[in-house]
Amino acid sequence: MIADARPLTVSLLTRRIADSLEHFGPLVVRGELTQVKVPPSGHLYATLKDSEASISVVMWRSSLARLPRLPKDGEQVEVRGTLSVFPQRGQYQVTATRITPIGEGDLLARLAALKERLTAEGLFAEERKRPLPLLPRAVGLATASASAALADLLHSLRSRFPAMTIVHAPCVVQGPQAPAEIVAALRRLSAHPLVDVIICGRGGGSLDDLMAFNDESVVRAIVACPMPVVSAVGHETDWTLADLAADVRAKTPTAAGELVVPVAAELRAALAEERARLDRGIDRLMQAARHRLAALDAHRAMASPGHQIALRRQRLDDLAQRLDGVIGEALRQRRERLGRSAGRLAALSPLAVLGRGYAVVETSGRILRRIADAPSGTAISARLNDGWIDAQVTAQRPLPAAGSPAEMPAS
Repeated sequence: MIADARPLTVSLLTRRIADSLEHFGPLVVRGELTQVKVPPSGHLYATLKDSEASISVVMWRSSLARLPRLPKDGEQVEVRGTLSVFPQRGQYQVTATRITPIGEGDLLARLAALKERLTAEGLFAEERKRPLPLLPRAVGLATASASAALADLLHSLRSRFPAMTIVHAPCVVQGPQAPAEIVAALRRLSAHPLVDVIICGRGGGSLDDLMAFNDESVVRAIVACPMPVVSAVGHETDWTLADLAADVRAKTPTAAGELVVPVAAELRAALAEERARLDRGIDRLMQAARHRLAALDAHRAMASPGHQIALRRQRLDDLAQRLDGVIGEALRQRRERLGRSAGRLAALSPLAVLGRGYAVVETSGRILRRIADAPSGTAISARLNDGWIDAQVTAQRPLPAAGSPAEMPAS
């Protein structure tokens, strides 16, 4: 049977093997990762082995970019991917889509659950984030002493703004004690009277190395800070829950320093430009005022102020004389009207007729108008022009009816 079979070319055989392997489907392989290499192409090449066998692993650059960090030699990992063939060598291999350190999967699941819970509380909400101050009075640093992160931060801050006040609250950033120390450092910096912004961070590392910045207590301490907090944890591809809670996330400690303080020289230049702009504005206002003053000075009304004042004084004197005349005439007319009114009033007065021989007769303080009010024997008083006469009624003589002759009194 073999003697009668048609011979295959090497490439055809390789393609048939590749087709068979590719139908094997997705798989997960566990083992120790060795000989990890990432050439300039950006792809990862490694060997996955156990105590009895080994297999080549390749991960293309696009998949490698999605990993939180680069896998290391000697790590126990789980490789997820598919089988493929490298035709030039006739070698089968695993084309990996994900490489996860053993035990990291459970940790990532716990972190995902914590992230979901804190997100529901609003701790990562963008509307809670605060803007950074333009020029802080002091910058607080929560990071490890004698660390590369601290050196990078100090260099970045001092190179940009040499006079900036820097307050360092040292704390360990890795290990079981790290969360409590980071929280304490944040609280010390929050209580400082000059600190206007805090940078909290460390250098890069594995997921285990960065776990302190995924701790719930650290996240809540960042949110509770009264001033903005900048996270500077690891490198650009390293993300932690502290990054999500911070007001601003910097990709490196050096970048954090660049975010929180301006370049002093640039700030001085900007202030100088603002001062020059203000001076130009004042000059324009002064020039406009000068032009307006010159225009007013050239106006006819301003040509001879003394003459204008004399004209106004003459007009004032004329108005004063006219006012005196008007007032005098008005007083004269009112005196005449008052005199005429007084004459009419005197003529209408009952006392005025006394001088013509008439009298006003009263009894008991009442003026008599009818003879019926003064029967015989009534005491009366008669008011004459020059005094009073007291008398007593002895008789009454009514006036005759209209048309009857008047009756003369008895002699």
